[in-house]
Amino acid sequence: MYCQKSLDGISVGGGNSSILVDFGEGDVLIDGNTSLQIRQLLIDNFELINSMDAFSTNESTTAGSYRNLEIENFEHSHDSSGMIDWFRGEIIFKHLPIPSGSVLNIEADGSIAYETVKPAFVTGSHESSLRIKSSLVDSDGIAQTLLIDGNISKFVQGHNIFGSLDMNNLLLNAFNKIIVSLREQGVTFFDNDLEIAKAKKKIFEGEYLVKMLDINFLYDLSNDASVESWLHAAEMNARTRSGRALRDKGTVYMQKHSRRWAVKFYNKWREINSKDKKHQLKPEFKDSGLDKFIDGKLRAEVRLMSLELSDLGLTLGKQFTPQKLSDLFNHYLGLIEMKPNVTLVDEQLLRLPRTVQGSYQLWRSGTNLKETLPRNTFYRHRKVLATYGVDISFPPVDGGIPNNVVPMMRVLEAKPVTNPQWAYDNKLIAV
Repeated sequence: MYCQKSLDGISVGGGNSSILVDFGEGDVLIDGNTSLQIRQLLIDNFELINSMDAFSTNESTTAGSYRNLEIENFEHSHDSSGMIDWFRGEIIFKHLPIPSGSVLNIEADGSIAYETVKPAFVTGSHESSLRIKSSLVDSDGIAQTLLIDGNISKFVQGHNIFGSLDMNNLLLNAFNKIIVSLREQGVTFFDNDLEIAKAKKKIFEGEYLVKMLDINFLYDLSNDASVESWLHAAEMNARTRSGRALRDKGTVYMQKHSRRWAVKFYNKWREINSKDKKHQLKPEFKDSGLDKFIDGKLRAEVRLMSLELSDLGLTLGKQFTPQKLSDLFNHYLGLIEMKPNVTLVDEQLLRLPRTVQGSYQLWRSGTNLKETLPRNTFYRHRKVLATYGVDISFPPVDGGIPNNVVPMMRVLEAKPVTNPQWAYDNKLIAV
């Protein structure tokens, strides 16, 4: 828990007075007597911070205060498919509180037990939204910070097929769109743009709090069937020290219910082609090439939550360089054990009629079909397969050694997919 203002100068009244306190889930209205107790508890047990410089950290003095985690440096390419997907954080921005309404809890006698300020929703240019909420309102009624929660890549780009690991730039683009959207709704900030300019400078310098983020990368498995085969094998065989994988609605989760970190794998192509409209590509992207590009790609996602980030001493935006984000992603991916092999689906198999796919797979594995199939079936299948350049009368040229069986982790140890140049040319990636 942190505070930007010393409590020594704050006068808290009796039972008829009240204050607003943010415990992480929204502002809660607390009566005066309870407020006095909380104030004393903070004075007795916490170091109170006297200025907005609380977002800064002295790395030389705090490095030893956190968990010592050995994070290996991995090769990072600036054009990799790595991206920040979901982000939850808090930026320094003095402004008039954004109107959003409140939720009241009313006792049986009609008295208000507590009041929670609701978050507001702001929509970007592609109908993607973020949750925002004014926070740390001072005695003059001015909010000191702005909470931002949502898929900032999708909010800025309109899609999250690929994106960027430049978190400062991504958040700055999101903040610009937030200001534009709120002004279109008639929301007033100040008489001039000074505080907006200050907020942008802080974001550019990485002076903002990071409370949760998702780091994504894509891996090319060639076709949709191979992605599904990999996910099925992961569901059955992948595990961490905390337990085995869990599959829900096509997504394979590792540590799904953890309050610290989690990893998930899913078929992005199937997601954007599902019946769930919130995952479908917006109409303006239908002919952009995104659908074709994502076919056969496995999406791997690492989520780091507030407890884990705090434990690691990683809470400021300036600490999350693209290289650092890539290293964190690979570190947590490396905590997953995947020993068995997985068979990726042969591209040629996908083009064959279903009636001969079984015979083709047996032939690829080295089986003499002339001895195992009925005579009429053998010649009928031979005729069909011959039209695809396959002659099952002879052994395969590689001697029947399957070339599509690979260790599961080798898929993830390979270099992730790189972003295509046409995505930059068509401004499909926020830069």
